[in-house]
Amino acid sequence: MKPTNPHDITPEAIAGLLTRATERLDDDTVAALRRARNLALERQILNQPAFTLSTGHGIHWPTPHTTHQWMAMAALLIVMLAGGISYWHHAHEHKMSHLDIAILTDDLPMEIFIDR
Repeated sequence: MKPTNPHDITPEAIAGLLTRATERLDDDTVAALRRARNLALERQILNQPAFTLSTGHGIHWPTPHTTHQWMAMAALLIVMLAGGISYWHHAHEHKMSHLDIAILTDDLPMEIFIDR
């Protein structure tokens, strides 16, 4: 029986189809699948914890947890902080008055050149 609407497919229906399909497999195939599963589980690293940051909306962002990743994140933070400080310093050190800008651009009003 094939569902007519794709939204009618439920996890329970998929699980039932997979269960019926696995009942038709021969013993050699089931054993090979079991060995492959066990090998994959053995290769999985279980010693390293995975840290996540929760945004409160059901989305978890993985954070770096190796030494190299923490060092790279710290270096990136330092570079961004130094860039921000440099930008702020440059912006506040080089404030020019309207008169300075007018002198540099030769955009002075005629009243400046007349002695009173």
